[in-house]
Amino acid sequence: MVQLDLFGRAPEVIIDVHEVSGEKENAVKIFIRMLSERNIYFKIEKLPVGDIIFPAGYAIERKTVRDLVNSLSGSKNGRLRLFEQIRALADTYEHPILLLEGGLAVTLDPINKCIHVPIHRKKIGERLWIWTTEQINIHPNSYESLLREIENLGVKIIKSFDSQHAAFLLIGLLESIRKNVAKYSPREKYALVRAKPKMKSLLDQQLFFLSGLPGINASRARKILEIYHTPYNAIMKINRWDIDVEGIGEKILERVKKLLNTHYKIAEKANPV
Repeated sequence: MVQLDLFGRAPEVIIDVHEVSGEKENAVKIFIRMLSERNIYFKIEKLPVGDIIFPAGYAIERKTVRDLVNSLSGSKNGRLRLFEQIRALADTYEHPILLLEGGLAVTLDPINKCIHVPIHRKKIGERLWIWTTEQINIHPNSYESLLREIENLGVKIIKSFDSQHAAFLLIGLLESIRKNVAKYSPREKYALVRAKPKMKSLLDQQLFFLSGLPGINASRARKILEIYHTPYNAIMKINRWDIDVEGIGEKILERVKKLLNTHYKIAEKANPV
C-alpha cells in the first residue's frame, strides 16, 4: 500500500531511522540534503529490511567496509546474521543492492594478511597526497570471497570511494529510476516498504535450506529441486551438481562439499571468514 502524508504525497524514497541517528556524517545524511535540494519527497521510518527504499522494487543496504567486516567478527554467529540480512534483502525486493561505502578505496595487503581503508587524506603538493589508513584484520582472499558470496545470493554490490561519492551514486541511481518512471505501474512509481517474507510453505523451507549452502542462491536452489525433487535426493547426488545443474561449477561444488563434510570440531576452530 502506498503511504500518503497529510498533503496526499507519496514518498519516492524511504530511509531507515538508524541511518540518520548520531552526529557522525555519512552517505545517507549527505543524500538527504541532495533530496531536499531537489524537492524530492522522502520519509524516515524504521524499516524491517534494507536501509533505503527506492521506487520499482529497489532496496539498498548500506555498509562501510569496516561495518561489513565487523559484522563477521562480532560473534560466532556474525556471519549467519550478515547473510540472513542479505538473503532477506534479496528475497523481499526485485533489485537488492549492497552499497559498500569506501569499497573503491580498499587496499589489499596479502603480505600482512589484511586490508587497509583510508581514514584521512591531505594534499601536500600538486600531485602528492598523504594518506592515513586503518588496518582491518581480514585476509584479502577472505574479503574478496565474502563479496562473491554476497553477489551469488543475487545482490548487486556498488562500491564507492567515500561517503560523498556514495551519496552521488545514490542520487544518480534514483534519477535513473525516475527517468524510466513511465514504464512502471502506479504502485512502482513510489517507494513501498515490504515486510521480510515468512517461511510459511514447505517449499519455502526447502529453498531456504539449500540456499544456505555456499554459492547457492534462491534461483540455483530452485533448479536443484526441479532436477532432484527433494533436498535429500539432492544431497545424496551432490557429486553430479556441476553436471546436472546449470550455473554450478567445480568451485561452487567444492565449497559445498567442504561445508557438508568438515567435522564440526574442525569447523569451530577454523577462521570464520
